[in-house]
Amino acid sequence: MTPGLNIDKTSDHHVLRWVAAFVIVAIMAISAWYAYLWYTKGETPPLPVVPASAMADPTIDETPITPAQVDSHTVPASHPRYISMPSLGIDKARVVSVGLTKQNLLDTPKNIGDTAWFDKSATPGMGAGAVVIDGHNGGITRDGVFAKLASLNNGDIITIERGDGKKFSYAVAENRTMSLQDANTKGMKDMMNSVDLDKEGLSLISCAGNWVPRDKVFDKRVMVRAVAVDSPAAN
Repeated sequence: MTPGLNIDKTSDHHVLRWVAAFVIVAIMAISAWYAYLWYTKGETPPLPVVPASAMADPTIDETPITPAQVDSHTVPASHPRYISMPSLGIDKARVVSVGLTKQNLLDTPKNIGDTAWFDKSATPGMGAGAVVIDGHNGGITRDGVFAKLASLNNGDIITIERGDGKKFSYAVAENRTMSLQDANTKGMKDMMNSVDLDKEGLSLISCAGNWVPRDKVFDKRVMVRAVAVDSPAAN
């Protein structure tokens, strides 16, 4: 190096700082965009911008239901008490009674292991209409009782046991997954009626798709419709 000459590297340092600042701003912008999509649409981000615990409904009670609690569960004689689906490994899941929420929406069971019968729908053995039952697909730490509802096949048998001990069997005739909008505009109207108007029906509903934090709902619904087979007449 020639004595007395200074090499000024300040410009190089400025460029590196600008590049680093640009990269940081770009990462922040991309993260913010994915966070926005998650919050408004429930889309799972490829970057870890939200915790896994924020991908499901945090209000569901995930306390395990004991066999003693199942056995001691009681309902009025004509109401559904238990639901069983052998093909999904569901045996005597409790059925509780629910109505509509303050927002005029179908209510859900409090516990992730329970199902809920809509008290304005038919009762088992009525011979017409449809018994409407919903259940959770999952929570933060474990699956709900209806987690695999979408995998039911036509012909699979579902059994409802009433409060008086009588059992009623239904065969799956239709299994669809649709957007929440379609479920609200047409799907629920169909679910209140039997898929075969000459026979009593059973309609099962569960959430699916993405959890949308802004709206506090999942964006899809699994809608199963079944038809009564060899059920005893109600008394």
